[in-house]
Amino acid sequence: MIDKINSALQSFATFCAVSLSLFSLYTAFFGTFPTVEQRTIHLTAVGILGIFFYNKSSESRLGLAKLLTNIVLAIMLISSNLYLIVNWEDLYISPFLTPVGMIMGISIVVVILELTRRTVGISLSIIALIFLLYTYFGNYIPGFMAHRGYSVERILVQVYAGTEGIYGIPVGVCSTLVIVFILFGAFLGATGASDMLLELATSVAGKRRGGPAKVAICASGFMGMLSGSSTANVATTGAITIPMMKKSGFESFVAGAIEAVASSGGYKTPPIMGAVAFIMAEMLGANYIDVCFAAAIPAFFHYFGLYIMVDLYAGQKGLKGLPKEKIPLFLPAVKKTIWYMLPIVLLIVLMLTRFTAMYACAYSLLALWTISFLKKNLPLKAISQALISGAKTMVVITVPCAAAGIVLGVLTLSGAGSKISDLITFLSGNSLPLTLLWIMVISIVLGMGLPPVVSYIILAALEVPILINMGVSPIAAHLFIFYFCSLSLITPPICTTSFTAAAIAKSPPMKTGIEAVRFGLVLYTLPYMFVFNPGLLGQGSASQILYSSALAALGVFALAVGAQGYFSKQLGVLTRVLFIATSVALFWPDKTISLLAIFVLILLLFSIKRQQIYRFIGENKRSPSP
Repeated sequence: MIDKINSALQSFATFCAVSLSLFSLYTAFFGTFPTVEQRTIHLTAVGILGIFFYNKSSESRLGLAKLLTNIVLAIMLISSNLYLIVNWEDLYISPFLTPVGMIMGISIVVVILELTRRTVGISLSIIALIFLLYTYFGNYIPGFMAHRGYSVERILVQVYAGTEGIYGIPVGVCSTLVIVFILFGAFLGATGASDMLLELATSVAGKRRGGPAKVAICASGFMGMLSGSSTANVATTGAITIPMMKKSGFESFVAGAIEAVASSGGYKTPPIMGAVAFIMAEMLGANYIDVCFAAAIPAFFHYFGLYIMVDLYAGQKGLKGLPKEKIPLFLPAVKKTIWYMLPIVLLIVLMLTRFTAMYACAYSLLALWTISFLKKNLPLKAISQALISGAKTMVVITVPCAAAGIVLGVLTLSGAGSKISDLITFLSGNSLPLTLLWIMVISIVLGMGLPPVVSYIILAALEVPILINMGVSPIAAHLFIFYFCSLSLITPPICTTSFTAAAIAKSPPMKTGIEAVRFGLVLYTLPYMFVFNPGLLGQGSASQILYSSALAALGVFALAVGAQGYFSKQLGVLTRVLFIATSVALFWPDKTISLLAIFVLILLLFSIKRQQIYRFIGENKRSPSP
C-alpha cells in the first residue's frame, strides 16, 4: 500500500516538473503572469519537487512517517500559496493578516526552512531561523544590535504577504529568467552537445603538455557557460577528465583540485552564472547583458590563470599530452559541434541587440529545437527528460533563494543590515583595502556550505552600500562580493566542489581542497584587480580596457610563476618572491609602478633564460656563413 501511494506521489511530482517547465516556456514566449501569481505558481511546483524528490519513503515504519510528513508539507505548501494568490490584492491594500492568514504564513515559513534543510543543508535554515528570532526578540538584545522587536504578525506580513521576503526579487528572477536558461542548458545536454563540446576541447588542448588537465579547463569553460553550476561541471566533465589526468601522471588529489577550480568557473562565466547575473541585474537596476559584459573579462582570467598554473605544473613534472590516437581531429569535431553553437551565438547576438534575456533565450531555444528536429536527435523521451531535469535543477536554486528572501525581509524590517555595515566600517577604520579584506573573509566564511547565490544575496544587502560609499563602482562592489562567495566552494574547511571532485578522484578531500586553493591562487587576486582597475569590467574606453587586460595578463602570469616555482627550470625562493612582488606591482593602480614592474618582469625572465639565449647566440656565431 505504501509503495503504491509513494509511486503515485512520485508520478504527481514528475507531472509537476513537466508542468513547471512547460508553464515557464509558455511565459517566456507569451509573457509572464502578474508578479505574485508567477512567483507562487513557480514556488509551489518547485516545492513539490523538493518534498517528493529530496526525501523518498521506504516500506519501513520510518518510511511511513516520512510519507505522511511529505504529504502534510505538500498540503501546507499548496494551501499557503493558494491563499496568497486568492488574497494578494486585499493584502496589498490592507497588509494585516487574519488568523487563517497567520497560519498560512507560518506554514510557508516552516516548509521553506525544511526544504532548505533537505536541499542545501541545515546551515542556511539555522541562519534564517536566527534572523527570525532576532527580529522577534530584538528588544531583549543588549548593545547596538538591539531594536524594538516585532510581533509575529508583522514579521509574517514582511516575509509572506508581500514581495520583500519569500516572494522577493530572488524568487522572482528564478521564476522568470533563470528557469528558461536552465531549460536551454538541459535541452543542449539532451542533444548530446555536452559530449561534443568535450570532444572539441580534447581536439584543441589534448596534445599539449598536461593535456588532460587543459581539456578539463576548456571543457569546464564551455559547460560553465551553459550550466552555471560547479557541481554539474564536476559531475559531467570531471567524470571523464579526472581519470584521464590520473592515467597521464597527475596525482589523484592534483587531478581533483584542477577539476574543482575549473568547474568553479561555472558560477562566474556568463550567461547563466548560477542565477547571480539575473539577480545582480535586478539589484543594480541594470540591463542583464551589461552584467554579463562586466563579468566576461574576469571569467576569462579565471581560466587563463588556471591554464598557466597547469602548464607550469606539467612542465615541472615532465607530464605529456594525450596520445595522438586519442585526440579527435579538430575539423570533424568543429563540424559536429558547430550546429549546436549556433543557438548559443544567437543568444549572445540577441542580447547584444538589447532583446530581453527571456526573449533572447526563448528564441535561442526555438533555434535549438529546429536544429534538433532537422538532425533528428531529440526524441520524445529526451524532451521529457530535459523538461524534468530542468525543473529538478531549479529546486536547489529557488528554495535557497526563498530562504534568503526570509533573511533579506527581516534584515530590512529590523534595520540589522545598517548596523552590521556600521560594524564593518568601524573594524576597517574607513580604509578601503581593509574593508575589502574584511568583506573577503566574511564572504568566504558565510559562503561555506551555501550556494554562492544565497550568500551573495545576503551579503550584497549588507556590504555593497559600504563599498559604494567608499567610491567603488556598484558593479565592481557586487562582483567583488560574489567572487569570494563562489570561492568558498574550493576553500577549506567546507569546500563542496573540491570534495565532490575528490570523491571522483578517490583522493583525500582536505588535501584536494588545499591543492585547489594553490591552483586557484590567482582567483583570490582577481576581485581586487577589478575593484582598482575598472577596465577589467569593461568600463572606460577601448584603450583603457586593453591596457588593464594586458597588465592583468602579465600580473596573472607572474603570480602563477611565483606560486608554482617553475619557469623552464625550478626557481629559488628569492626568485619566486620577486615574481610575486612583481605581480602585486602590476596589479597596483599606478602607471609608473606598473611600468617599473614590467621592466622587472623582463629582467627576471631574461635572468632565467639567459643561458639558453647565450647558447643560441653562440651556436649562431659558430655556424658557417653561406
